[in-house]
Amino acid sequence: MFLFLKLILAHLIADFILQFEELYQLKVRSIAGHILHVLIHGSVSLFLLTPYLKDPWVWVFVIALTLIHLLQDLIKYGLTKKYPANTFIYFIADQVVHVLVISTVFLFPFSQDLNGFASYPGMNRFYLNDFWTLLTIFFILLTFAANYTFHAFYQSYVKRSRPMHWISSFELSYTLFERTCIAGMVFWVHHPLAFLLIPLIGLTRLPWPVLRTGQTLGSV
Repeated sequence: MFLFLKLILAHLIADFILQFEELYQLKVRSIAGHILHVLIHGSVSLFLLTPYLKDPWVWVFVIALTLIHLLQDLIKYGLTKKYPANTFIYFIADQVVHVLVISTVFLFPFSQDLNGFASYPGMNRFYLNDFWTLLTIFFILLTFAANYTFHAFYQSYVKRSRPMHWISSFELSYTLFERTCIAGMVFWVHHPLAFLLIPLIGLTRLPWPVLRTGQTLGSV
C-alpha cells in the first residue's frame, strides 16, 4: 500500500491543490491547459517517488499514468461541455477511474519495495510513515476535494448556483480553517462528547453573510 498511498497523495495535490482557477480556465480554452495540468501531475508523482527513480519502470509507470490522465481529462471535459447537467456524474466517475488506474501500481514489482532517504534519517522517518501520508490525504479530501465535489453537485442539481468553477479566496480560506478544526478534533480529541462540539464550529460563519447565504463578496 505504501506506493499506492504516495500516488494517491500526488493525485490529490495535483488535481485539487495545484489546479488553481487560472489553470482551469486555460484547460477550458485549449489543450495547453490540459498538458500543463498533467505535467504538474507527473512532476508531483515523481517528486513523491524520489527514492524509486533509479528504477526505469517507475518512470514508465508515471509517464503512462500521466498520458492516461490526459486522455481522461479530455474525455471528461468534452462530455461536460456537451452535457453540463451531468457534471457531477462525470466528476465522480473521473475520480474513480483515476484511483483504479493508480491501483495498477500493484502489478509492478517495485510496488513491493520500501525505499527511503537513507542519508536523511529525519526525512526518512517522515517519508516511510504511512500515518503522515494518510493524514495529508484525509486533510485534502476534507478541504479542497470536498469543495470541488460540492461545487460539481451544485452545478448539476441546484438551480441558480454561481457559474464559477471555484469559490472565492475568502470562502476557501474559511473552509480550510473550518475543516482543519474538524480534522484536528477527529484525530486528536478522543472524548466522544467532544464530537458534539463539531457542529458549533459552523457558528463562526455567522458574522459573514457570504458564508451564510452564498452572496458574492462585493455584495457583503
